[in-house]
Amino acid sequence: MIWTRRLGPLAGLVALVLSPAVLAAPLGAPPYTARGQEPGWRLTIARDSIALDMASGEKLRAPTPRARRSGRQARYDVVFDGRPARIAIERRLCRDTMSGMPHPDTVAILRRQPVLRGCGGEPRDLLGAGEWRVTQIGGQRVLGKTRPTLQFLADGGLAGNGSCNRFRTSYTLTGEGLTLGPAATTMMACEPPVMAQEQALLRRLEGVGSFDIRPDGALVLKGRDGETLVARRP
Repeated sequence: MIWTRRLGPLAGLVALVLSPAVLAAPLGAPPYTARGQEPGWRLTIARDSIALDMASGEKLRAPTPRARRSGRQARYDVVFDGRPARIAIERRLCRDTMSGMPHPDTVAILRRQPVLRGCGGEPRDLLGAGEWRVTQIGGQRVLGKTRPTLQFLADGGLAGNGSCNRFRTSYTLTGEGLTLGPAATTMMACEPPVMAQEQALLRRLEGVGSFDIRPDGALVLKGRDGETLVARRP
């Protein structure tokens, strides 16, 4: 049923925010990791083997078969401990039920009841797909004459335009959330409202603790104080 179910609107959203390089790679191709909760499990797809490790201590292994792909779906039919199982991967936004961390794929493992459900792919792929244009800072729309931007880089850096000055900082993405380091900026001077907006943006960045992707494709950086910064693809 999972294999044949029609894609929902969020599937197209994920395609919009992922980079061309990620989209060009076959869905679910090794190395690939997925995990889920209640019960806890972790799936690792390597070139030669697939490992399913349960929080209960059960460890299942199988050779990696040829994946079957159709559109934004992929599946692996395997045999774990003498029992057939199906791993179904769908390019549809998924949020971890404990941390809320978004992932690009929804994964289900049909082995026996209950079906194991969780998230797959790397959250980093949702961030590092080119430039984001900031549209709101702390609930306030940005000044019309400014163009603040964000770009998450492959080397762990975050660069952009603060409204007046260019800036660069670092970011760390873990299973618990997203954090940013202090930013270094150029030293240009602009009109007071523009400088005030830039300072507000930099403060919001330093306070970031997590991120999400909204149904309309917007990136939301969430501060530990509850404030948000919203950005969209140009």
